[in-house]
Amino acid sequence: MKIIVTGAGSFVGYHLSSKLSRDNHQVLGIDKEDNNNIKELKDLPNFTFYKIDITDSYKLSKISQGVEVIYHLAAISSERLCSENPVLAVKVNILGTLNMLEIARKNNALFIFSSSGSVYPDSKHPKKEEEAVFTDKFYGMSKLMAERYCLLYHKSFNLPFVILRFSRIYGPRMVRNPIYDMSRGLAEGKTVRLYESPSSEYDFIYVEDVIKAFCQALSAKWKNKIVNISSNEAIKLQEVYKILTELKGSKVAIEVVVDKKGVDVLNNEEAKKLGWFPDYSLRDGLIETLRYFEELG
Repeated sequence: MKIIVTGAGSFVGYHLSSKLSRDNHQVLGIDKEDNNNIKELKDLPNFTFYKIDITDSYKLSKISQGVEVIYHLAAISSERLCSENPVLAVKVNILGTLNMLEIARKNNALFIFSSSGSVYPDSKHPKKEEEAVFTDKFYGMSKLMAERYCLLYHKSFNLPFVILRFSRIYGPRMVRNPIYDMSRGLAEGKTVRLYESPSSEYDFIYVEDVIKAFCQALSAKWKNKIVNISSNEAIKLQEVYKILTELKGSKVAIEVVVDKKGVDVLNNEEAKKLGWFPDYSLRDGLIETLRYFEELG
């Protein structure tokens, strides 16, 4: 199939583009930056890179004829960056999504949208898909509005879609989140700086399980559904650190910069009904992640 992946140079975009290319799909990778991930992807068969900003509808239209599937990952995916520049967040995360939806509409392509658990309001229990009605987060609001446009395009133009809401993703090539901070710090023997309480409880999902969900979303039974992709487990950051230190066989100091406790877990019952299950335990995923950062040196 001819497939577009936006945000191809990102952490998850790299893994997805690599998998699709190895599966003999014709992959058109779109990113506004030609980074190290893109340089490696260019060596893969069936992968073509286009340096395009998703806000540039004209350039997008020139390379998208005949596309069958669009994986839309490109976004400003940081609450801090979205809150610092809400207008840019709307331009990229909402208008950029509209540009990609238009391409999908013109090609009658399946639109697979990478969303986030940030679309939900705060809650102590694992969040279910129907609970995303409002959020007080700038990033989450931009994702929620983009989701609404996916639904509107389906209703108005019968555009097929899948919306995948991910919990906190970790693994090789990641560039942020507490697991990144701890893995990188332990690998380099440096103090770990945490911007939340070690007692914070989060739902972590390994990147290969995320790619598995993206690939399964091509199946007809996933069509026109909104699905959480998560471990459905609340894991304290201090437990993550304990496992990492056991794997590394050493410890480093932890500096808690902001001692604020967070709780965020997504319910994954809908995904399991569709046949998706995570293959990696937290420990298995941390083994691969720590090894990657150790090899970086």
